[in-house]
Amino acid sequence: MVPNIELKYPNTFPKHFINDVNGWAFSKDVIENSHGQLLTLDIDFGSKCSLNCPHCFKKGAFYDSEVADFNIQRLKKIILEAKALGLKSVKFVGKGEPLETPEILGFLEFLNSNGVIPLIFTKGHILADDNITHRLYKNYGIYTSKDLISRLFDLNVSILLGFNSFNPIIQDEMVGNIAGYTEKRNHALELLVLAGFNEANPTRLGIINAPLTNKNYHEAFNIYVWARRRNLYPVITPTMVSGIMRDNDTWKKSTPTENELIDLYSKIYKFNIDNSIQSVAQITEEGISAYAGVHPCNQVSAGMYITYNGTIIRCPGDDRNTLGNIYKQSLTEIWQNYNKNSCRKFNNGCPAKYGKSIPDYFFDKVLLNLTNNILYPINDC
Repeated sequence: MVPNIELKYPNTFPKHFINDVNGWAFSKDVIENSHGQLLTLDIDFGSKCSLNCPHCFKKGAFYDSEVADFNIQRLKKIILEAKALGLKSVKFVGKGEPLETPEILGFLEFLNSNGVIPLIFTKGHILADDNITHRLYKNYGIYTSKDLISRLFDLNVSILLGFNSFNPIIQDEMVGNIAGYTEKRNHALELLVLAGFNEANPTRLGIINAPLTNKNYHEAFNIYVWARRRNLYPVITPTMVSGIMRDNDTWKKSTPTENELIDLYSKIYKFNIDNSIQSVAQITEEGISAYAGVHPCNQVSAGMYITYNGTIIRCPGDDRNTLGNIYKQSLTEIWQNYNKNSCRKFNNGCPAKYGKSIPDYFFDKVLLNLTNNILYPINDC
């Protein structure tokens, strides 16, 4: 079940194509010249979610502990404190489905008025349902999905839409066996494109094919190419080793083999090279990204994750090492303590997955394939 979206780059990509989604990652110059600034925050906003994804990294450990007074006014004060530390963007990663908590709209207006770029990780089912949108957002004068999407566009939001499979059986299963979900996801994506989220460079619309599992592995390359040709930022990566997937037996059972991962990443980077999205020299200098073919992750160099109960960790994939708690220390104190011991690197790889769902020496092996000019047949679409 493929969404009905027109090609944007059927043959060539723009000369100055930006391999990122607006607001997510930071350039090497920004990282090197940030002088220890806090550039981004991942935050939990609300805890409601009507889905039940079997791979959810927000269930288990301290994610399930809720704190009643973690309110919006307090969060606004934290954002203003972060602004003084250099904040440029906020990524809404949970705890539940962010758009199921309607108060997010007022918070997005607050971020916009303070010059902070918001990015929302969403499964899209709210954006595709007029009835639910009306029920949740009528107090904001929003009555349809198109109304909500239009407001998000005006507030400079970037959307990161969950997208694991074209196959509705696989996709519905990957959100908890929710029948009809795939159709809603496709409709949401079509509405987002209609509103112009994929018109800019960098795009404001990504699709998140994560986790990469044994069930959706064989579609991953085709999804990547399909998305690229439509200026959708395709994020493909193996599972987090946190939340439900924290147990070794659990993530190992779902993760493709090392050779399969190397083959997929190599094919994706070969597509980038053949289509002038990246050069071998650029890839060699930047290193292989934990997200195949797209901008390297520099979250642990430039940001932190404030979970729903106030616990702060370095990123959503690392639920073992806490940096502090916003109820016991100031954000400034936590950031300064963390930052003085962190490494300000442009490409962080993925410390939380490395040696686990991302094998040891994985990035080196993929890069070796590219620099040795090993060719892979490309079945474009």
